[in-house]
Amino acid sequence: MHNSAMRSESHWPGGPPPPPPIAARHWETPLGGWKKELKDRLTGAVVASILVTGLMLLSGTGLLRTRPGSTASVIDPDGLWAGILVVGAPLIWAFGQVKFSRMDKGFRTHGLPSLMLVSTGLAAMLQIFLMLTWPLVADDSLAGHVVLTQYHANPLAFCLVAVFVIALYAWTTVAMLGFAGKGAGTSALGTVGWLIIAGVGAWQGIVMFENPATIGSFWVWAGIALLGIVLVPIIAAARKS
Repeated sequence: MHNSAMRSESHWPGGPPPPPPIAARHWETPLGGWKKELKDRLTGAVVASILVTGLMLLSGTGLLRTRPGSTASVIDPDGLWAGILVVGAPLIWAFGQVKFSRMDKGFRTHGLPSLMLVSTGLAAMLQIFLMLTWPLVADDSLAGHVVLTQYHANPLAFCLVAVFVIALYAWTTVAMLGFAGKGAGTSALGTVGWLIIAGVGAWQGIVMFENPATIGSFWVWAGIALLGIVLVPIIAAARKS
């Protein structure tokens, strides 16, 4: 027994032998399968979309305030509030996917491009349809032809909001993949991307909701959304290399 142990140690100079392959794979394999991770991401999307929709509907009651008890601090269900909320959901959803307790930070090695593409599309669709309730509580002071009041009734307004939301989710996913990257440089780029999406997304959301829908705006955001969708699987595939 003693000689066998010595031969085992001498076979691996400089230290003990490496762990068995099963133990090594334990740290490389993501927790759960592809379907489980998709379910987890969709659960997060449901929570984020219901949260922002609930805040929008609550603002329609007049009970949502920046300071409790102050009548001058009521948050109105207007274009400003809608623009902030519409970008809030994808940011909440994306950040919730990052798992610092895992070596892969929550992003599996195998099947990541398809996972991110499917989950991003479904998360965007969920928010698009939940937002159909937003015009029901829109501020009465808004003109009747602006996007926020026409989203559920005007096909062009619906399509404009849809491509805008898809663009937000797609580009937030791209930034998230960078943030959860292996190097400090990619993490920094992802962080900057999130900040840009938060600022520009809220600004453009406010502009969109407070103005009538135009075909020009639709094509611009459709192009931005398409580019983001194309980049999601490409960045996901490049991340594991």
